[in-house]
Amino acid sequence: MTHNESFAPTQESKEFDGKTVDYAIEAACKYFKAKPDDLEINILTRGSTGIFGLGGRKAKIRAVLKKLTPPVTEKKSEEKNVPIEAEANRVTPEVPESEEDMSEPGKDAPENQDKHISLAREITEELLNKSGLAGQVEIKADKEGPYLDISGEDLSLIIGKEGQNLNALEYIVNRILRHRVESRTGIKLEAQGYREKRGKSISLLAHRMAKKAQKTGRPVTLQPLGARERRLVHLTLKNVKGIRTHSVGEGIMRKVVINPARSRQRNTKDNSA
Repeated sequence: MTHNESFAPTQESKEFDGKTVDYAIEAACKYFKAKPDDLEINILTRGSTGIFGLGGRKAKIRAVLKKLTPPVTEKKSEEKNVPIEAEANRVTPEVPESEEDMSEPGKDAPENQDKHISLAREITEELLNKSGLAGQVEIKADKEGPYLDISGEDLSLIIGKEGQNLNALEYIVNRILRHRVESRTGIKLEAQGYREKRGKSISLLAHRMAKKAQKTGRPVTLQPLGARERRLVHLTLKNVKGIRTHSVGEGIMRKVVINPARSRQRNTKDNSA
């Protein structure tokens, strides 16, 4: 298989596209009924997956059968053209749940906090731009410290189902920020008040289910929640008399169990995330 930066299209050449260059090459092989090594391939665009699989662009190639090419033994391609983003976006990153890993916004704020929040804004804008999502990022502040507020016509996509995309975006932004400035200060990403509304709903749910657990004397298991929301449930019920909480399950199926005092003997696990 030969990769050329450019070659003149011929009557025999044809363009193919796919999620990645490899997928486009596979389509070309099927069309020509040939192996990759039997094709001369010009990569037109490598494409991009965007963030969380949103806003991506397909890879595009032009391929033509090689002429007078002797038969060759099939070989595994030594070079895979799968972008790093494709691997990174297979799983939406889950925000760490422990207090140690999940820094509070504004916690241990450095003297150059303004510089850090400005850098976080630049990172967020760059990620949104590369994903093809329309969003404006503003620096705001509340009692916890400065945070980034996102708005725009693609806000629902940026937030995602139950805030999953927003959580993942916040996680990525903070990972990049901490790598660049060697800081563990967490920057919160908000989306026109979404987190505040969602937080209130989760807190109300936690109290309601705690009352149910106390009334029935049986543990109540909540639906699967993200790490941030599980942590909120633990903190909301931390000082509620006669109630203990712990998490069960793995990955996206991880849930919070609310235990009444009467079921304490049945549960030997301490509060954990």
